[in-house]
Amino acid sequence: MLAASATLAPAADNVQQVLARMDKAAADFKSMTAQVVWVTHTDVLNENDKETGSITMKKVQPGEVQGLVDFTSPDRKSIAFEKRTARQYLPKIKTVQVIDLSKHGEEIEKFIMIGFGTSGSELAKDYDVTVLGTENFHGQPTIHLQLIPKAAEARQYVQKLELWIPEQGDPYPVHEKIFEPSADYRLVTYTGTKINPPLGPDALKLALPPDVKTEYPGK
Repeated sequence: MLAASATLAPAADNVQQVLARMDKAAADFKSMTAQVVWVTHTDVLNENDKETGSITMKKVQPGEVQGLVDFTSPDRKSIAFEKRTARQYLPKIKTVQVIDLSKHGEEIEKFIMIGFGTSGSELAKDYDVTVLGTENFHGQPTIHLQLIPKAAEARQYVQKLELWIPEQGDPYPVHEKIFEPSADYRLVTYTGTKINPPLGPDALKLALPPDVKTEYPGK
């Protein structure tokens, strides 16, 4: 059905039009909130793990984003991203796992904020961008983009990305597919996206009990 709904890929000048839309949107982007469905496919097991929740992101400065994902199903957990650190809170065991992302550096930050606050010129610098066609995604006309990282270092973590962005209006993704070199992939779907909503001072903070334990996996 997906293939049947796709048209022939637009010409290269349409890639430039998409990137120009992203340039304009990135200049105005400050924050976002959305409902999110996160599906992780493990190839060796041929299994899909589905999580649902909400996401909040804020651009702190050019090239730096702060984020919080609150999953409510199937299990409650929260993941906060700030600078090059991820903190995952697991309420069932009252534990925070602190994960150092610094060895992955700038590449991880780019994947986290891909499509939100990322300018078209930044994408063209870091990826080979192709328009694969136009598709109807859940009743919404979208442009299907493929992004292949130019840097060999980046391809160690992500082989390629695909984004579905609205044909009209703000060019923020409604759907993403992130391919890993292992053949595992992640599907992310955003609904109810709000751009530049007012955020309270605690909007990006983990809600932690006083007796929380802290772990440092990998150390």
